[in-house]
Amino acid sequence: MRLLKASAGQAVYHDFIVAPHTSVPAKRLFNCFIVEGPVDPVRLERAVRHAIATHEALRTSLDDVDGAPTQVIREPDEITEAVMTTTDWDGSADSVADVVRSLDDRWTVHRELSMHVVLARAPGPRSLVACVLDHACVDGMSAETVTDLIRAEYNRPGGPPRPDQVPQFADYYAAMLEDGLEIYEDWLRILESSSPALPQWMLDLKRPSGRASTRERELSLSDATNERLRSLSKEYVCTPYEIVTAAVGLYFRRVDGAPVRVAVTHSGRHRRHGFDVVGLLRSQVVDVVDSGRCADVRSYLTERRDELRKCMTHFARLPVEEVCLRAGLSTGWRSGPPGPWEVELNGMYEAPAPEAMDGHEVVQAPDFLEDAYCENGGTTFLLNLFLRPDRVEATLRYVDPPVSEQMAKRVGPDLEAVVEFLAGDPARPLADAPMFAALAEEFRPPAP
Repeated sequence: MRLLKASAGQAVYHDFIVAPHTSVPAKRLFNCFIVEGPVDPVRLERAVRHAIATHEALRTSLDDVDGAPTQVIREPDEITEAVMTTTDWDGSADSVADVVRSLDDRWTVHRELSMHVVLARAPGPRSLVACVLDHACVDGMSAETVTDLIRAEYNRPGGPPRPDQVPQFADYYAAMLEDGLEIYEDWLRILESSSPALPQWMLDLKRPSGRASTRERELSLSDATNERLRSLSKEYVCTPYEIVTAAVGLYFRRVDGAPVRVAVTHSGRHRRHGFDVVGLLRSQVVDVVDSGRCADVRSYLTERRDELRKCMTHFARLPVEEVCLRAGLSTGWRSGPPGPWEVELNGMYEAPAPEAMDGHEVVQAPDFLEDAYCENGGTTFLLNLFLRPDRVEATLRYVDPPVSEQMAKRVGPDLEAVVEFLAGDPARPLADAPMFAALAEEFRPPAP
């Protein structure tokens, strides 16, 4: 067993999760898949134990040690709690959520592991496998890549778990922190010189509301929008993800012209071996968008491309939560002031096709997001982008309040309109682009 000081981001999540009045699903990652055939529970447990032995993040718990949140990292032979639960399943897609909810009680008590697997067996040759992760311990790891590893090990013939030698977060975090502190002053200048992307009335509504829920919408980008993204990325020699990032920064510009903060993450999630080093996402930065400095579309897209790349190189070395806590700034969790950003983009590669298990077809179970009580915390808008070779797909996660369902419905079409605007005349002034502030004003509640 080893003890390691929790990172700032983990400390934030730890406080969020262990609060007795907090709904635990708010910070949980999960992946469920259906096997069109029987699953051997002995082989599956061996595969799960292999994943746990391989990655210390999966056998980490966050405990209070001398009043400070601390990572407790157990060795594989020190794990005494069950790594897997078996249960019955009626075989329907509608009951997948019930299987995940059956874990609720487990996440409110002390635990040694940051993951758990449920094998649910239906009448006849059909099985459901659900993998659930504690986000506080595995930030940077996706449940999809964990299940990839489990399926691959399940198909490996026999033998005890084999802990592959892969880099671990505990091995590199101290050096990463030391490296990042060299740019600490630059981080502070960025945060102090910019403003949240949302208008003040939304921030005021979010803070005192007492309760808020996380909700999600699928955004179906049209073929025309995807064609615009491809053509713009060729013209400006960049990726469609960088074009979408620029579009979001332009859409959320402020009426007062102040530079806005937009969090950007370009992660390795869904990419095989994309989580060999698990911990805080080093690629997450706060991009400061000052559209007022650019005269037209061409200069804006060129500047956004270059500035984002510079930020990814320079600022990704130190997690922004670390900066906030060291500087005494709010991280935005619980009922305090707004955090360093309220709009976030997360770019992810397309998930690979699930590997068969013993020759039986594996299909992804329908995804769902429970309405989760989130104590007004976290990012108001989170745009998840799934990057495929031929197109971009997206989901929009938002906090209600301050965002209503009617407002959220309009954000997707608005963003497509911004992409259409950027694909038009490159000499066009930016002031003509659609603006979120206009939509927000339309839904602004009357003054009491």
